[in-house]
Amino acid sequence: MSPNVLINWYTSDGNKVTFPVGLAVSKVQRIGILPVKFQVQGQYMPVNPEFFGQRWNIQVAVTPVIPKLIKGNVLENLLGN
Repeated sequence: MSPNVLINWYTSDGNKVTFPVGLAVSKVQRIGILPVKFQVQGQYMPVNPEFFGQRWNIQVAVTPVIPKLIKGNVLENLLGN
């Protein structure tokens, strides 16, 4: 889960924080030779501002997975072991 915790520092009352709780489902699927991660996430905000606060949030993400550009262990390459 990738929650979006929001804080409004400029509000005068005690309703400053939006705190989400949610669930994400993701799958990596190969498109041609490139693996791509598809993710859908739903969030409910049990703690939120009374006025103009979010209650629900749905996020959709499509992320290409780029292959490793440096072969081997990075520390071994830097230290020359």
